[in-house]
Amino acid sequence: MLGMGSGRWGWIVPDGLWEIARPLLPPAWVRPQGGGVANTDDEAVFAAIIYVLVSGCAWRALPPCFGASKPTV
Repeated sequence: MLGMGSGRWGWIVPDGLWEIARPLLPPAWVRPQGGGVANTDDEAVFAAIIYVLVSGCAWRALPPCFGASKPTV
C-alpha cells in the first residue's frame, strides 16, 4: 500500500506519518441494527488535523476539501 505522503493527502501529510497514526485509531464502530451516519474517512480527518496544525488556520476556517465537518475534525 502506498504511504499517505504519496496518495491523495500527500500534499499535507508526509510519508510514514499516517502509518504511525493508523494503529492508534479505534476500529470503525458499526451499529448492530444498521443505519446511522456513515463513518468519516479517517485519513481525511487526519489530514485535516495536520493541515490546521501546520497552517495555523482556525478550525472554523478549515477548507471543505477534506470532506469532514469542523466538529468531526
